[in-house]
Amino acid sequence: MKKKGFLYAAIALTGLTLGAGQALTAQRTATLATHAVGSLYNALGTGLASVVSRQSPILIRVQPFAGPPAWLPSMDRGETDMGLLTSADAVLSSKGMVLYKKPYKNTRILIVGGAVYFGFYVPKDAPIETVADLKGKRLPTEWPGIPIIKLSTGASLATAGLTLDDIVRVPVSDLAAASQAFLEGRTDAGWVGMGGAVVEEANARKGGVKYVSVIDTPEAAKRMADIYPGSYPGVVKAGTATGVIKDTTLLANDIYLVGGKELSDETAYQVVKTLWDRNSELGGAFHLLKTWVRDRMVSKRAVIPYHPGAVRFFKEKGAWSKEMDDLQAKLLAQ
Repeated sequence: MKKKGFLYAAIALTGLTLGAGQALTAQRTATLATHAVGSLYNALGTGLASVVSRQSPILIRVQPFAGPPAWLPSMDRGETDMGLLTSADAVLSSKGMVLYKKPYKNTRILIVGGAVYFGFYVPKDAPIETVADLKGKRLPTEWPGIPIIKLSTGASLATAGLTLDDIVRVPVSDLAAASQAFLEGRTDAGWVGMGGAVVEEANARKGGVKYVSVIDTPEAAKRMADIYPGSYPGVVKAGTATGVIKDTTLLANDIYLVGGKELSDETAYQVVKTLWDRNSELGGAFHLLKTWVRDRMVSKRAVIPYHPGAVRFFKEKGAWSKEMDDLQAKLLAQ
């Protein structure tokens, strides 16, 4: 009877173990929201998903959306697990500003990745080197199709103490309209993210273009962040992209891999661990992921809190400091 009892107990325990294992397997799938297929963020997300899915027990499914305003509501409800978000979008969405009609408070950083850079560009031979030289020039303004550009362009000008009253306003609807205005000679400068296709076209049709540096001082950086929260002056090395003919300081946004507050600590931990342990494989998944290095994963510039699962991993690796504890507490209290 004892043997039978032991056998029944063993069978029951095996059943429980299998059930737990099946439940664990079911939970080890996660969604990753990106911008639309063909976008930079979709390519980044697809690369990250391929490494995590290949090198961990977690299968990541990439879900393309029009942009963060389309998927942040579902993350806030716990329906989307992860997403790619710029530091500017992170702070604006957490405060319910500009494109965001309400605050989204349930977004947590898993890692800080690379950065994206934005700036004014001008003809290569123009006597314009910094945004201070744009005073009195004809610049694209208004941007009803992409309201957030009003903040980024204004923040860049503010580093030199300039406002829209210091330039000649040329209303445009979006990036395509701004590019056309520049090509037609109706503006003295265009505006775009580094590596944008419009710069390639302008470079070919205008005999060369160059990006214009923002002013990089502590005071200028504060003026930039006051207007466009989450942004900062970032140096881009000469030759990095078309239009960067010398070391140039542009408006920078960090790119966050974020998780919802409801994402389990263990899943968050495993995703971060995989991206840390397999960091050398990211560049092979997508070339721009080469800049997603370990040294950038924990950032003192973070504008929203980190996920507890990520914090646990970074503390184990000695990458999390007392200063980060203080920043985390401050961000959680906001």
